[in-house]
Amino acid sequence: MMRYSLFFILFLSLCAPSPAAAADNPVSDLFRSNVDSIVLVGSVQKRKKDNRSGSGFFVSEDGLILTNYHLIQNARKIAVKTSDGHVHTKVAVAQVDPERDIALLKIPGRGFPAVQLGNSQGLEIGQRVVTIGNPQGLEQTVADGLVSAWRDVDDELRLIQISVPLSGGSSGGPLFDLEGRAVGVATASLSGGQNLNFAVPINYAKPLIRRAQSADDFEFYVVQPKDTLFSLSRRFRTTVNEIMALNRLANAQIYTGQKIKIPQGD
Repeated sequence: MMRYSLFFILFLSLCAPSPAAAADNPVSDLFRSNVDSIVLVGSVQKRKKDNRSGSGFFVSEDGLILTNYHLIQNARKIAVKTSDGHVHTKVAVAQVDPERDIALLKIPGRGFPAVQLGNSQGLEIGQRVVTIGNPQGLEQTVADGLVSAWRDVDDELRLIQISVPLSGGSSGGPLFDLEGRAVGVATASLSGGQNLNFAVPINYAKPLIRRAQSADDFEFYVVQPKDTLFSLSRRFRTTVNEIMALNRLANAQIYTGQKIKIPQGD
């Protein structure tokens, strides 16, 4: 009996992965390198039951965050929680593309850990991909799967079908290749199916990022219902006169959906 036990232990030791092999895990490496770039995005809607939460990620060190448009659509207030636990309430909507369900938010500050952007055109069917997000509010959750297919929605929109598990709250999180480059934005699941999920190609977001970065002395904001110039001046720590001057407004009237410039704070 003793002989059998020693043989069994020796067999297990030979079959077990070496410490070096166990540490050589591309998903673990990817998670460690990018987890601090992931944020939780929350929006307050007109009705409390319609409040939304999801994910987002830094695409520049000066506070640009890429997420899904449906998370902040018609929001009365938007908040962003970073990996250090800080909740930012001074959030500007810098750019939106409703047809492709992507939006850029902006929070004040610098030195934020931005992800590296990849090229979604290079994705191949069967390629392994990874997401990090906040499904059902469970922050910093990592999951992996495959690129299942490319799906043409219409002439202007092509989505990446993925087998990566997604849940409510995953929306807006990054889709990575194994090199740690963001190649998409997790956006939707097909109800009634299992792991029939979709991401928006990152190449669609690049023009929005370039436009947002070209504005060096102001931020863009899309007016939401019930916004007034007075409420915006308090929210962004500026004055009504400064907003009116920057936007060459003849009066203080603004309307929902209007894109206006907000003076950058410190």
